[in-house]
Amino acid sequence: MFNMKRYNQWGKYLVLMLSMSVLFSSCNKKLDIVAGNVGAEGREWTSVSDTRAHLMGIYGLMRAAMVDNYGHWVYGEMRYGDFNSYSRADLRVVQENKLKASYPLIKDLTDWRRFYAVINAASLFIERAPEVLKKDSRYTERDLKYDIGQARSIRALMYFYMVRIWGEVPLLKDSYDNGSFAEVAQSSESTVLAFAEEELLKAAEDLPYRYAVGQQTYYGESESVWSGVLVNKITAYSILAHIAAWQGKYINADVYSKFVIDNYTKANLALLNVPSLVSPTDGLFGPSTRAQILAVRSSYELGEATNTGHLESLTLGYPIVTKAKPDIFVNRDTINTIFDDPNDTRFGIDSVSGLIRTNYFTNYNGDIPIFSKVKVIRNGEGDSDFSIFGSNLVFTRLEEIFLLYAEAKTVLNQRDEAIKYLNQVKAQRGLKPYISSSPKDLLGEIFLERRRELMGEGWRWYDQIRFAKIKKNNPTLNTLIENGGIFWPISADVLSRNSKLKQNSYWK
Repeated sequence: MFNMKRYNQWGKYLVLMLSMSVLFSSCNKKLDIVAGNVGAEGREWTSVSDTRAHLMGIYGLMRAAMVDNYGHWVYGEMRYGDFNSYSRADLRVVQENKLKASYPLIKDLTDWRRFYAVINAASLFIERAPEVLKKDSRYTERDLKYDIGQARSIRALMYFYMVRIWGEVPLLKDSYDNGSFAEVAQSSESTVLAFAEEELLKAAEDLPYRYAVGQQTYYGESESVWSGVLVNKITAYSILAHIAAWQGKYINADVYSKFVIDNYTKANLALLNVPSLVSPTDGLFGPSTRAQILAVRSSYELGEATNTGHLESLTLGYPIVTKAKPDIFVNRDTINTIFDDPNDTRFGIDSVSGLIRTNYFTNYNGDIPIFSKVKVIRNGEGDSDFSIFGSNLVFTRLEEIFLLYAEAKTVLNQRDEAIKYLNQVKAQRGLKPYISSSPKDLLGEIFLERRRELMGEGWRWYDQIRFAKIKKNNPTLNTLIENGGIFWPISADVLSRNSKLKQNSYWK
């Protein structure tokens, strides 16, 4: 239950977000990013109330950037993915990689301004938060380190996020006042990701595994308030592991992901069984305070639940909600191909009784199977008449990092260690272990397990790219990789506002 003090604090956060949205609607003619210096500067950055409001504002902007136009899922799941569009032509052209099509969704998703809004807000925080230390004795060196560590991590994540989408992007290390943005050209992928790695390593030095442990508090709140909400040391190393894997630097990916595996218990993390994963009230995507590596929350109790910007808005249909058909679905042939073991607790059909496990899918025998892995209606207890969703956007979790570590170990030809961690995930899902003498390709099995486990979490497209880079056996994807076709085009509106930008060569 949330007390009035928390509502008042979040009220200030919502006012801050409203101010930012006003700024977001009037972008500058040059670099076209949003200023983070909201409010009257003379009255800002004087107290812990200001730092909390601005820090929560960064988190709010991050969620908005990731879910706008369902971006996290459209970017990560639709291109050559397992989901099909039932009736939406705009999603179908994404699936077919026709990203110059004239649809409002496509136009909006080619625009990177919302990500720069997050970056600018984080940069402003890093620059201005130290002022509060001098003005408010309640603000401590410890909290300043925690806060700046979070801002650095989120800024780095946004750069990694954009590099995966557009490749080369402008690298801004300092905040800019509204109206004074200099035109900046794109930097190479390696330059941007080197900066992100540097930022995350700095952040990891200062971030805790957990906030407000024991008798301590953080912004006056106990650990239960912050558990699973804020980025921490494990978050930073998890993002580092992914940056390294995306670049093919698997020695680094090995080191960073092994740090997570060696230390995850310090953050109260654990592998989850399927009921704990999919429960709408107490699962990974639900409103519980279950600790996770990086889950961007959207609380119904705090008025953040909406009927858009959630995976459920695309994937659910009757009988779970009143909507007749889902916008996207996984067809039965694909389901049967991917989930080929009847003992799989995510989805399986008992070979004797014919009973269907429905943790990932419902209505399997209906006209269209419903992908119901994520189904948090309101606070998880809502019924089909109220299609307001409060699910968490989960960027990464422990099972995902175990599989990433197995991927790195396989590339480094350390098969026994790779098999060990692949089998830990398989055991959690009721599957037979992979044995070293198996004729099945180990790397292929790891990526197949990622395909099953992480379905609907925004990984499928990026996993296909990494797998194609390693195996070099997918002519379609390898051609796209060589020619820059894996990236999205840059919005014409963005290009018109900055003469130093160049369209991605594949989309010229």
